[in-house]
Amino acid sequence: MSKRGLDAKDIQLLGALKANARASLVSLARDIDLSRSSTHDRIARLEELGVIKGYTINIDRTQLPMTQAFLTIRFSAGSSQTELAQIIHQMSGVEAAYCLSGDLDMLVYCECESLEELSHLRERLAQREGVLEITTRQILASSVS
Repeated sequence: MSKRGLDAKDIQLLGALKANARASLVSLARDIDLSRSSTHDRIARLEELGVIKGYTINIDRTQLPMTQAFLTIRFSAGSSQTELAQIIHQMSGVEAAYCLSGDLDMLVYCECESLEELSHLRERLAQREGVLEITTRQILASSVS
C-alpha cells in the first residue's frame, strides 16, 4: 500500500473515474474487476479520505465564446504569495493561481467572457497592494480541450 493507504485497485478505480466520472457503479466494478459492493465501498472510502474531492464535467473550451489568458505577476518584497494567491483565486474570471519560484511570483490562468472583462480583471489585480508588475499573455490556440 502507498501513501494514504491506496492500493493498485484504488489507483485503477481513480483512473476509471477520471476517464468517466459518470460511469455506473456496475461499469466501474467491471473495469477494475471487483464486485459492485466492493467498488462502492472503495469510492466511499476515497471520498472520506479526501482523495476524491468531488465530481465535475470536462468542457470543450473551444466550443465556448471566451477569452483565455495567463497573467504573470511579480510582487513587491515582503508580500505574502500564499495570501495573495488565495485572494486572487476568488476573483471572477480567475480559474487558477500558482505561486512560483524564480523571477516570477505567480501565474494566473483566466477565462473571461470578453477582452473587456479580462482588462477589468487585470486592472483589479494591478490595484492590489503588493502587486508590482503584471504581464498579460492571451491564449491564441490550445491543444487542450
